[in-house]
Amino acid sequence: MIPITDIESKIKQRIKISHLEVIDLRGGDHIQVILVSPEFEEKSLVEQHKIVYDILANEIKTNEIHALTLKTYSPAQWQKAKPGFKRELGHEI
Repeated sequence: MIPITDIESKIKQRIKISHLEVIDLRGGDHIQVILVSPEFEEKSLVEQHKIVYDILANEIKTNEIHALTLKTYSPAQWQKAKPGFKRELGHEI
């Protein structure tokens, strides 16, 4: 289990942030990250997610983060998605 503030700090140290939410979904090891970054411009969703997975690789490897749900956007993508954005996962954990 890793504190939410540690995850936020680690992400902020490695990537430019326009918007960041780190949400504990269940007991500290199931995490949702909502991240908007200009560094995601012209990157595919897979490339965006790889950036975040690389940042949190050690925490995933050591099982401090057991499940990671990502919602990543460039600023332009975020402006389009924001009006209908839902934080829900669509399933129960």
